[in-house]
Amino acid sequence: MYYPEDNSNGLFPVFMPVTGVIRSITDFSNGGCVKLFSVVKKDGTVNDFIVDWSTYFTENVPLREGMVATFYYNTNEPAVLIYPPQFKAVVAEPLNSDYSQKIKVDYFNSDFVSSDNTLKINMDPETKVYLQNGQYFNGSIADHNLVVFYDSATKSIPAVTTPKKIVVLCNNN
Repeated sequence: MYYPEDNSNGLFPVFMPVTGVIRSITDFSNGGCVKLFSVVKKDGTVNDFIVDWSTYFTENVPLREGMVATFYYNTNEPAVLIYPPQFKAVVAEPLNSDYSQKIKVDYFNSDFVSSDNTLKINMDPETKVYLQNGQYFNGSIADHNLVVFYDSATKSIPAVTTPKKIVVLCNNN
């Protein structure tokens, strides 16, 4: 097993995105309940992603072969040393030209700053906060792994944004 570097020092994101074309989707385990998505990146390299019941799909759309998507994996989780690399997908985001919002998947501390210090959340009463299953989240978003949906951000370091929507990844804390 390979254990990625400890990213708790705030210099690296907890969740790493990989974008590419879905080459294949196959049954991985559990009688077809767990899938393996093989993704070809722009540079031609391949990454495989294990997708199960806990993977959050940002637009709740079924992914299919030939689609372009971004898969996020937790860099603090162990990974098997094989080729192509195989990671557990925490978030899957289908990419389409109509989707204008940006997203950030990361751990946000008590000051609402991402682990890589690139984004700070400015909470607004209008910001909708949900659980992965679509239910409202009423607790504090501080010290949680989050999917932050936003339109714009300042050019400061960290950039500051007022998100339109936040999804709390409770099962990935």
